[in-house]
Amino acid sequence: MSDAADPPLVNIVGERVALGPLHRGLLPLLLRWDNDFATALLRLDNPQPQTAEALEAEIDPLIKGERPDWIGFAIYELPGLRPIGIMNIRDFSNPQGTAEFGIAIGEPDCRGKGYGTEATQLILDYAFTVLGVHNVWLDTASYNTAALRAYAKAGFREIGRRREALRIGARRYDVVLMDCLATEFVPPTKRAVPVP
Repeated sequence: MSDAADPPLVNIVGERVALGPLHRGLLPLLLRWDNDFATALLRLDNPQPQTAEALEAEIDPLIKGERPDWIGFAIYELPGLRPIGIMNIRDFSNPQGTAEFGIAIGEPDCRGKGYGTEATQLILDYAFTVLGVHNVWLDTASYNTAALRAYAKAGFREIGRRREALRIGARRYDVVLMDCLATEFVPPTKRAVPVP
């Protein structure tokens, strides 16, 4: 096991962010992010208290690789490698060549800086190049306009809406569905994996 002062392991390095495997050292950050109700609403999660024990029970099988069709990454801000969020690609083990994508920039001061856009481009490149996926889809709340812009910049297109499928208090919001095809994707300058 590495010393806490050691830099984190990274697999993919972009211009402004790096991606590396999830690990137990991230649990205090994940707990803080999960208990930030504003962040939960951006992720389409129900804002509710999360205990360390519940989070550990949820994330531990994923960290151990016990779900073979789920790959998660920590997102690090460059150059200092500060962890700022998490993302995953999941449900890619199917004959249709589809996968679902999820991301959360947990550090509020890192939102709106293009980190999520670049991280999304890198994981799409990974999904199309390494996993051989053809279609990656996501859903997000219609009020999350910053995410909608970031996803569009990364290559996603809106394909529909689940109208008024999300309720927060007395208000209802659409859930926006988006996807990106391998045949339409423009890979980032710094590729997720070197392509010969």
